[in-house]
Amino acid sequence: MAGIAYKVLLTVSGIAAGKAAKKATTATWKTATGGTPPVDKHDPEYSAMQVAVFAIVSSAIAGGFRAYAQRKASDYYTKTSGHVPPPVVKAQQKKAAQLKADKKASRV
Repeated sequence: MAGIAYKVLLTVSGIAAGKAAKKATTATWKTATGGTPPVDKHDPEYSAMQVAVFAIVSSAIAGGFRAYAQRKASDYYTKTSGHVPPPVVKAQQKKAAQLKADKKASRV
């Protein structure tokens, strides 16, 4: 049950981050250029350079928003449930197993 709750929390935070990132990207583009952002890579009103810059900037903003939202969702999950999210537990177990295997290999 905990895994499902965490997945739902991540999904909701991801959707919210995507919407916020779109608003931030649009506002940033309007402030920087004074026009609307490109909506399609084939739009003749924008040069290839403008489309490429918009793609890079919007991807960076979206990635940052998504990472921040997921981190906050993980913090909220940890505070409310009293334990770390299931993917973190799996990653910690995998790291511990790798360290143990490395230690064993170095003894041989």
